Amino acid sequence: MTPAHLAQREFLLHAMLTGGLGLSTTGLDRGEVGPSLLCRADPDGDGVVVTARNTHFGHSGATDAERDAAEHSFAESAIARCPVTSPGSFDPTPLGLVDLVGAARSLTDAAQTPYALDPALSRVTGAAWYGDVLAVESVLTFRAAQPVPRTPVAPGDPPRLSAPPAGYPAPGDTVSLRQQVALRPLPPPGYEPVDLDPTAGATPNLAVHRFDEIHTRDALTPLATRFRTTEPIVFHLDPAMPPAVRDAVLAGGNWWQEAFASAGLPGGYRVEPLPEGADLTDPRRNVVLWVHRADRGWSMGMTQVDPRTGEILRAVVRLGSQRVEQLRAITESVLAPYDDAAGPAAVAEVVAARLRQLAAHEIGHGLGFAHNFASHHHPVPSVMDYPGPVFALDGDRPAAPEPYATGLGPWDHHQVTALYGQAGTAPDLDYVTDADARADDAADGCGATWIAPGDPIEVLAGLLAVRAAALRRFGPAVVPPGSDANEIERRFLLLHLLHRHQALAVAKLVGGSIRRYAVTGGTAFTGAATPVPPTRQRAALDQLAALLDPAFLAVPEHVRPLLVPPAGGRSRRQGQFDHRTGGAFDTAAAVAAGADLVAGALLAPARLNRLAEGAGVGLDEVLERTVGLASDLLTATARDLVTETVGWTLLRRFQHTLTDHVLHQHTRMAAVEAVAGRLADSSRPSVRARWAAVEKTAFEHPADLPTLPPGTPI
Repeated sequence: MTPAHLAQREFLLHAMLTGGLGLSTTGLDRGEVGPSLLCRADPDGDGVVVTARNTHFGHSGATDAERDAAEHSFAESAIARCPVTSPGSFDPTPLGLVDLVGAARSLTDAAQTPYALDPALSRVTGAAWYGDVLAVESVLTFRAAQPVPRTPVAPGDPPRLSAPPAGYPAPGDTVSLRQQVALRPLPPPGYEPVDLDPTAGATPNLAVHRFDEIHTRDALTPLATRFRTTEPIVFHLDPAMPPAVRDAVLAGGNWWQEAFASAGLPGGYRVEPLPEGADLTDPRRNVVLWVHRADRGWSMGMTQVDPRTGEILRAVVRLGSQRVEQLRAITESVLAPYDDAAGPAAVAEVVAARLRQLAAHEIGHGLGFAHNFASHHHPVPSVMDYPGPVFALDGDRPAAPEPYATGLGPWDHHQVTALYGQAGTAPDLDYVTDADARADDAADGCGATWIAPGDPIEVLAGLLAVRAAALRRFGPAVVPPGSDANEIERRFLLLHLLHRHQALAVAKLVGGSIRRYAVTGGTAFTGAATPVPPTRQRAALDQLAALLDPAFLAVPEHVRPLLVPPAGGRSRRQGQFDHRTGGAFDTAAAVAAGADLVAGALLAPARLNRLAEGAGVGLDEVLERTVGLASDLLTATARDLVTETVGWTLLRRFQHTLTDHVLHQHTRMAAVEAVAGRLADSSRPSVRARWAAVEKTAFEHPADLPTLPPGTPI
């Protein structure tokens, strides 16, 4: 470090993986960032000990006594011992050999086997100054403490000649990652922390405790994260992006320019290609990385901040290349484009439209903006939503004339103004973020993911018409020429379940409620919750019940011969239907998946609890459209594979719900009593026997006793 840094004694420490594992399920991707740390260099003999201060708990107070009380109440974390090189300076390279991104923990969690850093195979590879920021580059190697267990060979199978190495996708049993550790001087004065406003749409991922104010308020204070606006905010693109990707990302990323200009910051933001000869790993640079993995995973917009204030010092966006592959396959399943010369171009435009939206979305996270999963109700959807592609019918043929919205929506303009401009009155727009929208059984009836804009019930009706038309045309033209024949089956899965996300959005209306985020104070409280109107809930229930019709779930006769296993002994790709048919297409598995998609949503224990408490339609109405339907199907005079599969799937899902610990005991008993008459008196012996087992399971289920929150001390 320079004398100026050591004289200051404090600096910021940020870590990032410049070389990742390449497996999204583990999470150690290129561009993964570690925690933002405020560090102190304490002289100790012939060296210094670098310690991370506790900014979350122990860094508040207006006087020395208040600050000391907070600091000494909570532990700090010593990170590394570094040698002194000259008076007022020390060698920071030992920091490069510290696992600051938590890779050992991530590998341990993924493999269920302890992983640890191997010092003998880890090394510092270099250090360089970027202005007043010092970057230490290193290779960190991790090894399992004991052999990673292999998947056993099934009885009757030939011995496995080879297996993926323990460090997969690394070629051996060790995992070597590249880490950059950046040591930054403290930012200059002038940045004022911004308390998180729940109506502003800022990311709620940083908080501090202000113990000097605990006598008047809760000490926990969430902070919004944002850039300082004294200089333009510039993002640079990874030159590894293919030209078509780069053009789309450049266009979508620059949508934010309009909002910054409207917020009084013209020229305050831009996205541009990385200048010729510039260093993509410069720790001062905001970057959009093009990242590859062995599996499909999320794109991310991450930040490196001053943990005391929430000031964003660097944003690192990761765009996963496999995301476009999945969207391309969905589009191919709907459009069947390869019997038309213009078809491939139509697919390419859908992908480009999604990349534009995705770039704006992930850069939005880098700017400090949270998700809004309710913008399908807005005049123009927010780029901070998770949108689904929009398909329509052109005559009797599916088309995608406007697959994604172009440009920002009104909510995006509000976010920029609220966080970077002069905040005004929040617009009359729905806002629902992750905590209230991601779960399929969430009570909020407005938030949903991966759906098209518009009223969810109306949009689902249109999507089902597109699905029906696409199924009629389904054939080899859904895959590019030269594809493995099993890719047709993969496209069928995507088309068979095309409605999956839209159906879940409709299911959230059943037993759902609507509210606005708000804070107390003012003339009237605006955050009260109201149930979704019962008429709307019943319309949603009617639409979902139609999705359980065996005719809807059946595999069309002209499609069955096309659904074959991979050729040449290759394995099926991940993400396909369950197969219990020795390699042949499993029709029952496809039908059961479609049925349980709806049944799992409607019979979710949390939803049934809300219905039992009077949240809308009656509990008995939902049970009649699901468990009652199972009884009808299983006792019908004419039964086939599809009706049998749907009926038993519904009954199996109901049994699973009854044994779930989330289900209240009074809901469990009410549910059993509501359907007992129909099933116990069924004309079919197997149904009566199954019901007896279900009923016995329900009555013997050891319901949890209530637990009171702690009441002492006071």
